[in-house]
Amino acid sequence: MCPSTPAGNATVFLGMITPAGRVAYVTPALPAEVAVAAAAEADVPVEARYRLAGPCVTSQCGFWTGDQCGLGERLVASYAQTVGEPEVELPRCAIRRTCRWFAEQGPAACAACAHVVTDAR
Repeated sequence: MCPSTPAGNATVFLGMITPAGRVAYVTPALPAEVAVAAAAEADVPVEARYRLAGPCVTSQCGFWTGDQCGLGERLVASYAQTVGEPEVELPRCAIRRTCRWFAEQGPAACAACAHVVTDAR
């Protein structure tokens, strides 16, 4: 699963974007339609208020490097440079066992993931 999917490809409502710009994860997993319906009356893209997850589309994605997700790799490296050591306790996440970033980058991906806002403007 891609933990930062545009609404058009989303199947899972991963979390809400807090005013501080962090993801408040929703567990257990909810269908993406819950977030899409909640945002229908807002004047902003659903991705600006909610984080969505969906199937990784590999080579159909601009972040695909040929063998892994380049976005997950860059996020982990950037987070390590700016924050340092990742948090020890992993957040509760509805997709961790199927998450592309976690599978490729390990627990460090979880710390960086909470700071990702997918704003599809």
